Amino acid sequence: MSQVQVIGLPQSNFVWAVRIALAEKGIAHELVVAPPHSAEVNAIHPFGKLPVFRHGNVTLCESRTIIDYIDETFEGPPLVPTTREAALNDAQWTSIIATTIEPLLIRQYLFAYMFPQGAGGAPDRTAIDILLPKVEAALDILDDSFAAGKLGGEAFTRSDTYLFPILFYARTLPEGGAMISARRRLSSYVDRGLARSSILATMPPPPGQ
Repeated sequence: MSQVQVIGLPQSNFVWAVRIALAEKGIAHELVVAPPHSAEVNAIHPFGKLPVFRHGNVTLCESRTIIDYIDETFEGPPLVPTTREAALNDAQWTSIIATTIEPLLIRQYLFAYMFPQGAGGAPDRTAIDILLPKVEAALDILDDSFAAGKLGGEAFTRSDTYLFPILFYARTLPEGGAMISARRRLSSYVDRGLARSSILATMPPPPGQ
């Protein structure tokens, strides 16, 4: 089999999603650590974004395209459900997670702690406090979707590769940890993920390291 490479930073939730997908399929890969806009990344992604991917002569960018390629190319449990209704549900939730949940919980909330903008290099409490009602509302929507069977089913799917890293990181933050702990379905989902071999095998170092 041709060498499979994932190129990016391991702490990136999108890089982690791709690596989880490969592990679910039982496919070994090389992680090439490279930041956004580096030469290795720019060679594949026209805007220098993470992750990028190489498999033999195939080069791809954008995590959903990469995960769909992994699912279609390699044997193993399907990441996209095989029934039309379930596949459509997973597709729409993958998009919701990537375009709505991720920007809020990662790029706004997590980054407010990772890249603090407050006085003396402290997190900006005013900015974080403004975000918290939005974070709580998003977690309520996810919790309701778990209750309705739209997310977090027995089969591990493409939407899970996106959602788990986001909830994992959110739970490491003071308010996010309390909010997720207060929602039994979300807390149980993260706990189950932490016992999953694909997640343990691809666990990144903490952000910033």
